[in-house]
Amino acid sequence: MTWQPGRPVLSTSDRVDWQAWRKARKLELQRERRQRHPRIDYYPCEEVRGAIEAARAAHPYPNGPGSDNSNLIDALILCGFRNKLETSRKDRQR
Repeated sequence: MTWQPGRPVLSTSDRVDWQAWRKARKLELQRERRQRHPRIDYYPCEEVRGAIEAARAAHPYPNGPGSDNSNLIDALILCGFRNKLETSRKDRQR
Protein backbone atom coordinates (compact mmCIF):
# COMPACT_ATOMS: atom_id res chain seq x y z
CA MET A 1 0.00 0.00 0.00
CA THR A 2 1.50 3.30 -1.07
CA TRP A 3 -1.15 5.68 0.20
CA GLN A 4 -1.19 6.59 3.93
CA PRO A 5 -4.02 8.15 5.99
CA GLY A 6 -3.76 11.93 6.04
CA ARG A 7 -2.02 12.09 2.67
CA PRO A 8 -3.70 13.34 -0.52
CA VAL A 9 -5.08 10.85 -3.04
CA LEU A 10 -3.08 11.58 -6.18
CA SER A 11 -2.95 8.47 -8.35
CA THR A 12 -5.17 5.56 -9.27
CA SER A 13 -3.09 3.36 -6.99
CA ASP A 14 -3.61 5.85 -4.15
CA ARG A 15 -7.36 5.78 -4.77
CA VAL A 16 -7.47 1.98 -4.61
CA ASP A 17 -5.44 2.01 -1.40
CA TRP A 18 -7.61 4.78 0.07
CA GLN A 19 -10.82 2.88 -0.72
CA ALA A 20 -9.44 -0.27 0.91
CA TRP A 21 -8.42 1.73 4.00
CA ARG A 22 -11.78 3.52 4.13
CA LYS A 23 -13.71 0.23 3.97
CA ALA A 24 -11.56 -1.36 6.70
CA ARG A 25 -11.93 1.77 8.86
CA LYS A 26 -15.72 1.86 8.44
CA LEU A 27 -15.96 -1.78 9.49
CA GLU A 28 -13.70 -1.14 12.50
CA LEU A 29 -15.81 1.84 13.61
CA GLN A 30 -19.01 -0.16 13.14
CA ARG A 31 -17.67 -2.98 15.35
CA GLU A 32 -16.73 -0.44 18.05
CA ARG A 33 -20.15 1.25 17.81
CA ARG A 34 -22.01 -2.06 18.07
CA GLN A 35 -19.90 -3.03 21.07
CA ARG A 36 -20.81 0.23 22.84
CA HIS A 37 -24.48 0.15 21.77
CA PRO A 38 -25.70 -3.44 21.50
CA ARG A 39 -28.83 -3.92 19.47
CA ILE A 40 -31.84 -5.42 21.20
CA ASP A 41 -34.75 -6.58 19.07
CA TYR A 42 -37.87 -5.92 21.10
CA TYR A 43 -41.53 -6.27 20.18
CA PRO A 44 -43.74 -4.79 22.91
CA CYS A 45 -47.12 -6.26 23.79
CA GLU A 46 -50.27 -4.18 23.22
CA GLU A 47 -50.29 -2.85 26.80
CA VAL A 48 -46.67 -1.72 26.64
CA ARG A 49 -47.17 -0.24 23.17
CA GLY A 50 -50.01 1.84 24.64
CA ALA A 51 -47.71 3.04 27.45
CA ILE A 52 -45.05 3.98 24.90
CA GLU A 53 -47.53 5.96 22.82
CA ALA A 54 -48.89 7.70 25.93
CA ALA A 55 -45.36 8.64 27.00
CA ARG A 56 -44.61 9.91 23.49
CA ALA A 57 -47.71 12.11 23.57
CA ALA A 58 -46.72 13.45 27.01
CA HIS A 59 -43.19 14.38 25.82
CA PRO A 60 -43.44 15.74 22.27
CA TYR A 61 -39.93 17.23 22.24
CA PRO A 62 -37.98 16.84 18.98
CA ASN A 63 -34.75 15.77 20.71
CA GLY A 64 -36.13 14.89 24.13
CA PRO A 65 -37.01 11.62 25.84
CA GLY A 66 -39.81 10.85 23.37
CA SER A 67 -37.94 11.69 20.19
CA ASP A 68 -37.34 8.08 19.15
CA ASN A 69 -38.18 4.62 20.44
CA SER A 70 -34.75 4.00 21.97
CA ASN A 71 -34.81 7.19 24.05
CA LEU A 72 -38.41 6.64 25.03
CA ILE A 73 -37.87 3.04 26.16
CA ASP A 74 -34.71 4.14 28.05
CA ALA A 75 -36.72 6.81 29.88
CA LEU A 76 -39.51 4.37 30.77
CA ILE A 77 -37.08 1.73 32.06
CA LEU A 78 -35.16 4.27 34.14
CA CYS A 79 -38.41 5.65 35.56
CA GLY A 80 -39.54 2.14 36.53
CA PHE A 81 -36.14 1.35 38.02
CA ARG A 82 -36.16 4.54 40.13
CA ASN A 83 -39.67 3.74 41.35
CA LYS A 84 -38.53 0.23 42.27
CA LEU A 85 -35.58 1.64 44.25
CA GLU A 86 -37.82 4.08 46.12
CA THR A 87 -40.32 1.34 46.96
CA SER A 88 -37.48 -0.89 48.14
CA ARG A 89 -36.09 1.84 50.41
CA LYS A 90 -39.54 2.56 51.88
CA ASP A 91 -40.06 -1.14 52.57
CA ARG A 92 -36.74 -1.32 54.46
CA GLN A 93 -37.62 1.71 56.59
CA ARG A 94 -40.85 0.13 57.85
